[in-house]
Amino acid sequence: MQTKVLINLSPIKRPLTGIGYYTLNIVKELLNRSVDIVSIHDGRYLNSEQTVKFIQDFELAGLVNAKSGSGLKRKLVNIVRGIPGSYQLKKLLLTIKLRPKLKMLAESQYVYFEPSFIPFEYAGKTVTTIHDLSFVTHPEFHPSSRVEYLQSSLSSTIAQSDHLVVDSDFILDELNQHYAESIGKTSSLYLGVDEGFGPQNTEGSSSLLDKLNLQNKTYILSVCTLEPRKNLTRLIEAYKSLPALIREQSPLVLVGDSGWKNEAMLDSARALVASGQIKFTGYVSDRELKQLYASAMVFAYPSLYEGFGLPVVEAMASGAPVLTSNSGATKEVAGDGALLVEPTSIEAITSGLLKLIENPLLREQLVEKGRMRVAQFTWTNTVDDLLQTIEQLD
Repeated sequence: MQTKVLINLSPIKRPLTGIGYYTLNIVKELLNRSVDIVSIHDGRYLNSEQTVKFIQDFELAGLVNAKSGSGLKRKLVNIVRGIPGSYQLKKLLLTIKLRPKLKMLAESQYVYFEPSFIPFEYAGKTVTTIHDLSFVTHPEFHPSSRVEYLQSSLSSTIAQSDHLVVDSDFILDELNQHYAESIGKTSSLYLGVDEGFGPQNTEGSSSLLDKLNLQNKTYILSVCTLEPRKNLTRLIEAYKSLPALIREQSPLVLVGDSGWKNEAMLDSARALVASGQIKFTGYVSDRELKQLYASAMVFAYPSLYEGFGLPVVEAMASGAPVLTSNSGATKEVAGDGALLVEPTSIEAITSGLLKLIENPLLREQLVEKGRMRVAQFTWTNTVDDLLQTIEQLD
């Protein structure tokens, strides 16, 4: 009997963030399987054919307009999110709109896969993704409205879900520790890395590097939403501690959409932005992102907290030597394929950067170890494990 899956595609929107990327890659892989896939997106029901078209249209729009969804739209979204009760109100309105369709799908034996923390009320089997518990363990990293919404909803999410998947064993342990009711119904589901990450077309890369005034294999790259838990303030301070000659030859390139609570980080960077030693690119297209990874001398990701740390494996797949944190999920995911540093120590980050910049042999060794490590992180493996979980539900 063919497996029937209902998936919430609402996280798929531009600018594409981590959960959106996760959802997109899982649904693309599911569409390659002999699985009956239907979906919902922002209150709309999409049958199998409409789901395929939605994904095709989304990817085509990204090729045409890399920056769609950024800028003013992001600012408006952040303003709305700051209004007390906005998350709850949106969920309620969407629930009312979708209720009849969800009832029908449950009666038709579709298993509902929710890729982003809080599922809709659903009478059928439900599998929910809990990407991390930063809103519990580090609430200071998030807007207060988001923290309140997620904290108030998580217990009911666990009760409602037949199974929970998390991004790493680190998060599995955290969830079981903070929510005992999750024990026995939770498993780790490692993320994958797109096969497109790797060596890139030289002509395309050089055009992009010229536009950003960069040279191949000379710059330090970091890729993330500009938010507190990414630890960019310490990375910038560590970079500022490097010798002036190194900074002149090796700019720090920060790729990512503007997030929240990042004023101190931007202030810290201001002087070196003016001198061209730090570059904020904002949101870039998928193709440009892959080119930037492949052309970086060093990839730096000393994040304070991650559920998985997808940029770490993207950089490894792209052939960039990686510096990341020596704790939590990034340590678990990186294994021996990266240089690990204490993320709360500016001195440790500075020392790690210097080691990589000044030691080409170490960079080569980490590139090779990273390629071996990243081979296990594929979206095929992710979806194999997800489907096995779905098929084993009672």
